[in-house]
Amino acid sequence: MSENRDFDVLIIGAGVLGVSIAYWLSSTFDVSVAIADSAEFPGAHTTSRNTGVIHRPFYLDPQKKRVFARTSLVSRQMWQELAESAGLPWRPIGTLNVGLDDSEVKTLERYGGWGVQNGMEESELEILDGSEVKEREPEVRCRAALLSKTDVSVDFGVFTRHICKMLISNGVRFLRGHEVSSAHEEKGGAVVEAKTATGHTSLRSKIVINAAGGGALNLAHKCGLALDCTALNFRGEYWVVDEPFASRVGSNVYRPPQFPHYPFLDPHFVVRADGSRQIGPNAVLVSGPYAYSGLGRIPSFFDLPFMPKAKLLANPDFARLVAGEWRSSLSKDAMCGRVRRFVPSLSTSMLHKRAVFGVRSSVLNRSGFVPEAMLLKGRASLHIVNFNSPGATGAPAFSAMVVEELRTSGMIPSPRGRPRLNIPGWDYESVLASL
Repeated sequence: MSENRDFDVLIIGAGVLGVSIAYWLSSTFDVSVAIADSAEFPGAHTTSRNTGVIHRPFYLDPQKKRVFARTSLVSRQMWQELAESAGLPWRPIGTLNVGLDDSEVKTLERYGGWGVQNGMEESELEILDGSEVKEREPEVRCRAALLSKTDVSVDFGVFTRHICKMLISNGVRFLRGHEVSSAHEEKGGAVVEAKTATGHTSLRSKIVINAAGGGALNLAHKCGLALDCTALNFRGEYWVVDEPFASRVGSNVYRPPQFPHYPFLDPHFVVRADGSRQIGPNAVLVSGPYAYSGLGRIPSFFDLPFMPKAKLLANPDFARLVAGEWRSSLSKDAMCGRVRRFVPSLSTSMLHKRAVFGVRSSVLNRSGFVPEAMLLKGRASLHIVNFNSPGATGAPAFSAMVVEELRTSGMIPSPRGRPRLNIPGWDYESVLASL
């Protein structure tokens, strides 16, 4: 079965990024918008399969991750406005980044400087010594900690579904169950091929925005873009901490990563928006962006270009990281032991249930892991790849930046139309001015 649909803008991916982009387009410009996603509901994949923390940008290198840091800073107030206006989960929790030795304490001091450089108020951050940490969190042991006072636990999936519901009421089409297999540009626009429950669909649009998360790089390749880049996929696994111990820790507790040159945090103790506690995630190398169990599709390890992967896999540090992450996947005690170093009373017997797993796709080029998201432009397409943590935190501001890129390059019409949607505090001009 084949059918044609015409739109001004077709967004591939109904995660937090795709839905946020659709919000700005629908609320600010006079264009018809559709969102296509393989799932039956918005935010089904990475958006709902993460730690669920609105991060403050104290741990982001202001030189290497400037855009992620800035969009995260600006977006926090926007998420708060949405949560308060719509009655969505918003749990101010604070995050303790703990240092166990002199080297890690120096890292925390560097983080404090980064936070201020990235625009945080000095009052948001505080260095605590070990005794002060113990007074605040009796179950936590460390030499010192950096307290980020304004981190918040939320549910990005709930946020995304709420915004999508607003969009649908405003005329945006949500094409559920559309598994996009390819995209290509043609005269006057672009064509997306998708599989559905009833067969095959060709979707035609003047502009295609690829916000497909783990599948974004593959679609960009099919448009002839970023052919020198590849991606590796890492599954983050979580365990639920049983009561009554769980409630004895009231803050998120992190530790500086043991392999800081790679884009992964070590497992931490997390307070979720619903009040439950979990430990995780690790970073288990798997073969595909939807490998929520097992290894996934093995051949994707060898997809071209292979050289960036081969160079990384031959690195002894990376090999040690991969081995350690798989060890914590296969052994609950190994996973628990990583968190027990700073929450010593935590025991394996308190972990009876696995939580929801997620997968992040990290882009590589010849220089190694790409630190920021990449915007790749075709004649009638814009591709957003490597939109990883803290991407969800910064999605409202980052998506406004994406839409402004479309406007200034002439891909969407200007001047803008009359606003038709309004989330309090989400003002297009104000957001752009703050970036």
